[in-house]
Amino acid sequence: MKKLIDLFNSKNRVAIITGGLGHLGLAMTEALLELNAKVIITGTREEIKQKESQSKLKYLKQKFPQNTILFKVLDFRDDDSIREFFEEVKRSFKSVDILINNAVYGVSKPVEKISFAEFSDGINGVLSSVFKCCQLVFPLMKKKKRGVIINIASMYGIVAPDWRIYKNNPFNNPINYGASKAGVIQMTKYLASYWAKYGIRVNSISPGPFPTKEITKDKEFHNFLKEKTMLNRVGLPEDLKGVIALLASDASSYITGQNFVIDGGWTAW
Repeated sequence: MKKLIDLFNSKNRVAIITGGLGHLGLAMTEALLELNAKVIITGTREEIKQKESQSKLKYLKQKFPQNTILFKVLDFRDDDSIREFFEEVKRSFKSVDILINNAVYGVSKPVEKISFAEFSDGINGVLSSVFKCCQLVFPLMKKKKRGVIINIASMYGIVAPDWRIYKNNPFNNPINYGASKAGVIQMTKYLASYWAKYGIRVNSISPGPFPTKEITKDKEFHNFLKEKTMLNRVGLPEDLKGVIALLASDASSYITGQNFVIDGGWTAW
């Protein structure tokens, strides 16, 4: 029987995390590196040009000098970019052990103001992008008869926004976001069932209120968020590291098709 510390060790395993330098992505990336995985972070060409992203990448390489850490450009609005990315991973690593679908894109507008094109674009940026990555990583996992896919969903794929806390601020939650995240949860269950015979486990995580520092500057809104949770606080990015470590490792070898809600109790009352 393996020791617990060995169950969490992912040494020599290849992990991809989309949006791995983002608000929540950075903590997830750190979790993978702490598990000793080789990590491929994806982002846009514009993102890697930003000083903040460059600083985060430098920080990771200094903190984890023994790990393989790569940043690769991946444009989800360009299907060829997605295919080329996975072809490059195949050439370099032959296979993939862990995929975390975290990146999203879209616009935030009220229902009556969002255009048909913007609605469809948001669906593509939250739901379709997850499907494309899952489909393209499949042959790289099937080859080894094992693999882990973690899809980042949202509590708004489970419940509707409480509009009383949004009415006096600009932090609108668009209709296509929650609808897409609900689709991510269902897709997770579908793929878990469909690919179980290949030893591929598929789970999702639904974060609750994890506001950025910029959002928490609005004290009234910040307090509204806190009061909606049982724990009376908002989530911090590092609050996701534990569930990522669990689902990405052999410690969860008998868990698949599940959605883990990390929301401080928001959706439980």
